[in-house]
Amino acid sequence: MKNLPHIILFSCGLLLASGLDAADPAKPAADDTLSIADLRTDTAAIFQYGTWEKKVAVTKSGLIVLGAKGAQGAGGFGHDLGSELDLTAVTDIELALAVVPGNEVPQVTIALNDADGTQFTARIAIDQLAPGQPVWVRARKADFKLNPGEKGKDSEMNWSKVTRWHLQGDWNTKKPCAVAFIALRARK
Repeated sequence: MKNLPHIILFSCGLLLASGLDAADPAKPAADDTLSIADLRTDTAAIFQYGTWEKKVAVTKSGLIVLGAKGAQGAGGFGHDLGSELDLTAVTDIELALAVVPGNEVPQVTIALNDADGTQFTARIAIDQLAPGQPVWVRARKADFKLNPGEKGKDSEMNWSKVTRWHLQGDWNTKKPCAVAFIALRARK
């Protein structure tokens, strides 16, 4: 049982490497997509919190949340963008991920903050995804709602001034979260 995290990382790495082309953010983006983060290469300034703190492994396949090490639904990680990102013309936010065997968290949340601290979130169901198979999952921008705990100055999302993104678990689930996060992008 002591080697379980290593086995999960190795297994997930093999599975992701075999099917990564379907969710490969390194390929040239179509004119209608905008890369927000490639979590296989852009990990230097990632912050972690909740049960995910110090339980996120950096791998060639992306950032893997280690449920076998204690990560549960009540956690997340994110990044402050260097400059404001204009997502006004965007219709969808997409997340490339793979569920790792042993995951018991039914959904993940994409959270975006604007310049005044207002945060809008959208949940994505992952409980029906096949373990180890990377996929792009989509949240419509129209489905993002205000996080009542982070209203900023005006409780209104300014989509032309997005300054931070977060990927979070399901905070109501006190079970292992084991997910590999690969990339985040926006689609027009």
